[in-house]
Amino acid sequence: MDDRRGAVHRSLPICTLGATGHGKTTLTAAMTRVIQKIGSIRSKIDTQFDQQIPDHHPIREGVGITYRSVDYETSGKHYTQFDCDTNLDVVKMLVSNSLAIQGAIWIVDAVNGVTQESSKLIQIAKRLKIPTVISFLNTRDIVKDDELIDICVQEMREILTECEWEEQNSPIIVGDAEKALTYKGDRINSDHWKPIVDLIFAMNRCMPKPINPDDLPPIMPIYEIVEEQKERVTVRGEIVQGHLAVGHAVDIVGKGDRIKTKCLSIKENEVCVESEPDWLSVGQVMCHPKTIKAHSEFTALVYLFTQEESGTHIPLIENDKPEIRMWGIDVTSRLHLPDDFSIVSPGENAHISFALDLPLAMEFGTTFELKKMGSCIGIGVVTEVV
Repeated sequence: MDDRRGAVHRSLPICTLGATGHGKTTLTAAMTRVIQKIGSIRSKIDTQFDQQIPDHHPIREGVGITYRSVDYETSGKHYTQFDCDTNLDVVKMLVSNSLAIQGAIWIVDAVNGVTQESSKLIQIAKRLKIPTVISFLNTRDIVKDDELIDICVQEMREILTECEWEEQNSPIIVGDAEKALTYKGDRINSDHWKPIVDLIFAMNRCMPKPINPDDLPPIMPIYEIVEEQKERVTVRGEIVQGHLAVGHAVDIVGKGDRIKTKCLSIKENEVCVESEPDWLSVGQVMCHPKTIKAHSEFTALVYLFTQEESGTHIPLIENDKPEIRMWGIDVTSRLHLPDDFSIVSPGENAHISFALDLPLAMEFGTTFELKKMGSCIGIGVVTEVV
């Protein structure tokens, strides 16, 4: 996959959220038609994400995310919009942070209203602090039923407000995605296309600026100790965000006290720092001073793989002791399930508290694998550190 983050015009990764059959794909296709008139389509992609993921990422080959995407520009803003095939794909995309989603379009079918499936997706988006959600009420053939539409809008607004998306920055657009897609004309101000135009204008007004990972504080997990000499150690790792620079101060975090040191040289994935032998080890993280801390206790949104995805059928229960695989090492944990869960079964997701036997560097958004009985059984993303 092309690294769009390095493009001259950086794209904002957004996704469609909504229950099965509510019109996510229809809306995306209708938006594409309209944008061809008021903007420009850069590219379309139909793919499966499992073959594009770097080695350090929790999603592995065979546990893919099937999606369609379209790159487009309108009013000087560039977007990459992802539309997943199934609700399960949406959950995996959000929990794994595979596509670094920074905005969402929530579509609700007016006939069915906000279903439990749709509400759960919004709750996940809240947990993951997606900054902007633009909503679309898909009226289908009930445009004249103003009372039903008002009820749906009110229900959507209550959920958005509860999740702390303010009305002025999270509008609800009412329209018919199917009629917009099948409209035979090309008048932007037609009744069929106006809701789509309103949606696009709302995005341009409310969506945040794209985050440039290169501008974030650097994080480099240590995967291997290459060479140890007196007062200098060379390690191999992968800079997952930001940039390291020779001569700059860095911290080594995780598995014990913070180590303050300095970057002496950088060659591809190998970095040499000032350090005594045996101070550094695999599983620690190199970062700018005081930008990330080590924690033993945290909460995370977790998704357990289905048997088809992992080859096993292993649930989680209260006080379970799964291993957390983070930054290339496995650390035993003890978990605490939320009150409304007595068990988390494969294919389910839940917000779970963990206590690690060994503190690891982490922050909001850090991803990890869950292992049990020697098998990888799920993925998670840190939502709060204690």
